[in-house]
Amino acid sequence: MMLETLAKYPFLTESSAYLKERGITLDALVSSAVYEPARHAGRRRVMEALADGVVQEKAVPGEVDCLVDLLSYAVARIIVSSAADEHLIQRYALAEAVATENRLAGENMDFIIDMAIFMGLDAVRLNATEASVHFADYLRHSSQMRSDEWKLVTQELDRGRVPVSGKNLARLLRHAVQEKIESELPLPVNDTIVAAFRNSIDLVREEVERRKAKFEKESYGKVSFLRLPPCMKKLMDMMKKGENVPHVGRFALTSFLHTIGMGNDEIVAVFSSSPDFKEQLARYQIDHITGKSSGVEYLPPECATMKTQGICFNPDSLCRRKWLHHPLNYYRVKGKKRERPASKATTSSGEA
Repeated sequence: MMLETLAKYPFLTESSAYLKERGITLDALVSSAVYEPARHAGRRRVMEALADGVVQEKAVPGEVDCLVDLLSYAVARIIVSSAADEHLIQRYALAEAVATENRLAGENMDFIIDMAIFMGLDAVRLNATEASVHFADYLRHSSQMRSDEWKLVTQELDRGRVPVSGKNLARLLRHAVQEKIESELPLPVNDTIVAAFRNSIDLVREEVERRKAKFEKESYGKVSFLRLPPCMKKLMDMMKKGENVPHVGRFALTSFLHTIGMGNDEIVAVFSSSPDFKEQLARYQIDHITGKSSGVEYLPPECATMKTQGICFNPDSLCRRKWLHHPLNYYRVKGKKRERPASKATTSSGEA
């Protein structure tokens, strides 16, 4: 396989084989002055993942540049492993996966099929623009995509196989690559490696903490987290742990928090722990849902809709009351139990 291809897809098995054939050892990568450019590129790779949520495409005109780009992946994995932060691991894995999806857009169907097979998917080429994937693999890698176009019931199943475009197969591979990289990290690192990369590790840790400090707030005004229904507590917990929350879950959480009185900046703070967090995009979406930019304030979905969308989590005894049909009702009832009538707070919409 060409070095340029390995530089674009460094997680391939052929990458380690290539480096072994070239006689490039871990010790040399860590300490040799020859590989100083690769160490700098690896640190930049991690910082891009943190700042942009994607590893940027590099111009790789020559063999030396391609080799530096390939080695930067190994260095980045070392730095991420040494920093030992779960949110960093998830965000880095996602950034590499998004970069892979973007690069696959320029490949032909045969290459994308080969990539799918390498990643463990049962994929078969149908023609120059389409392939088919076994429904089990399709479900596994599309489970976090909640829009109707990805639902299995909307697909034209043919003997247990789902037809997909090259673009959609690349999207499935994005999840597969993210899953692969996350499963491999953190790598075991010894004191010698940590000492060699101390400056880069400290820089990355500082950036992680800076990003967290920028958005984390201890107080959320008059909003009471003790009154949150289980579904919203679960969605917030997923955010806090850096788990990917589906679009429908983000919409429900945003509209709920807005309705009970949380400001947009505070909602952004809640979203900041997500591994695919991008402040500009998050603010755009939050401002639209809350009516700041759209002029329309969206109410959170009712309980029946939450169940249909798979985001009704851990219902308790209050949730099971026949008359309770909306998360806002749960929040209101909990408030009545804790507050005297004269102190009850209301929002402009009268929903909390």
